[in-house]
Amino acid sequence: MTEREAIAYIESRSLFGSVLGLRTIGALLAELGHPERRLRAIHVAGTNGKGSTAHLIAETLTAAGYTTGLYTSPALEYFNERIRLDGAPIPGPALAAVTERVRRAAGAIVAAGEAEPTVFEIETAIALCYFKAAGTDFAVLEVGLGGRLDATNSIPAPVLAVITRIGLDHTQYLGTTLTAIAGEKAAIIKRGSAVVMAPQPAEAAAVIRERAGAVDAPLYDAAQFSLTAVRRGAFGQMVRCDAPPFDAFGQMVRCDAPPFDAFGPFRLNLKGDHQLENAAALLAAVQALRDRGFAIADEALLKACAQITFHGRFEVLSPKPLTLIDGAHNLDGITAFVQNVRTYFPGNAVNLYFGMLADKDVDRCLAKLVPLADRITALTPDSDRALPARAMAARIRAQYGRPAAALPTIDAALATLDATPGVLNAFVGSLYLIGKVRTAFCHSRRFH
Repeated sequence: MTEREAIAYIESRSLFGSVLGLRTIGALLAELGHPERRLRAIHVAGTNGKGSTAHLIAETLTAAGYTTGLYTSPALEYFNERIRLDGAPIPGPALAAVTERVRRAAGAIVAAGEAEPTVFEIETAIALCYFKAAGTDFAVLEVGLGGRLDATNSIPAPVLAVITRIGLDHTQYLGTTLTAIAGEKAAIIKRGSAVVMAPQPAEAAAVIRERAGAVDAPLYDAAQFSLTAVRRGAFGQMVRCDAPPFDAFGQMVRCDAPPFDAFGPFRLNLKGDHQLENAAALLAAVQALRDRGFAIADEALLKACAQITFHGRFEVLSPKPLTLIDGAHNLDGITAFVQNVRTYFPGNAVNLYFGMLADKDVDRCLAKLVPLADRITALTPDSDRALPARAMAARIRAQYGRPAAALPTIDAALATLDATPGVLNAFVGSLYLIGKVRTAFCHSRRFH
């Protein structure tokens, strides 16, 4: 099997849809010799911020000298970036070899009467097998959807269960209240784990605390780290930590090790106030790992924060024409995007390009976006769940009385970028759109 054949096989599994549940992935992993049982995992769930937080944790562990695997979804530009080892995407030959092994195992369980594994189950099995074969010290795993019935929850108790901010998303699968959704995500907390909780709405925090208490999992509340941006710019932001670390019982840590605020303001190479919450979750995760005996020097933490890159998240692609992309794809994400545009680009006119999946809360997102925009263009994400650009533009015209164009391709959109000083060209919405925009933009700049 070649790399191209491996990716074609993986993509072909989309025929079997998205099915929540652990039976099929359990059978597949059993056929593969249970690679998940030989990994020290850090499991990251949440509605917003879980990708950034997972990357921050993995980057820090790598900087501290640990061999670290990272599994995230979806891919932004190409499949291999979903499965990383010490920051490097899985090489083509390795992907081909592991995929062939997983393909054979999938065939064996289907022959034995199990259901066909879904694309996400296949991808999860590939990642777990790759990390086990690589002898990783840690495997950082981002939940795909929810938590309780997500394929990644087939792992035994992780050393850390991290819950980033919870909001209303995927309500057709997870429930229509924050309490219900938090219950699904908090199910990744298992006896033997420690829990890191990012700042949460009160209803979600109560559910997470109850679950942690039920399984005697020590809880580290990232809200106890007060992070403030003291300077912002194209470099990201300089951040001050105003609180010393706390232990799992909410008590200030008093020991010989210096508290995090001892190193003063530090650079975070990610823009936006929402990234302060993700950085706070990182500090809580480092404290939890240190309490469990893992050596992570302040220098490793600072290096990771200063160097981390996360494409597609409030990323400036070019200063002229000033062009930004952001994969905000639900109400909380769009709210953060609007706030960040006003913070980082005050006074700029906004030339907005927007595309979203039809099963998202499109109307409430538009209520945030339309007042921000001086010009609006609708685009169609590369997904069978996408809201077509023409339908999006028609909705904007009907509901807001604003002109809105609909363009058929990303190349057509890039041809309409405004290079006027003081104009921000902003692409926002589904990652199935933003990844294609990034690829097309970089390709066009490379050949001009």
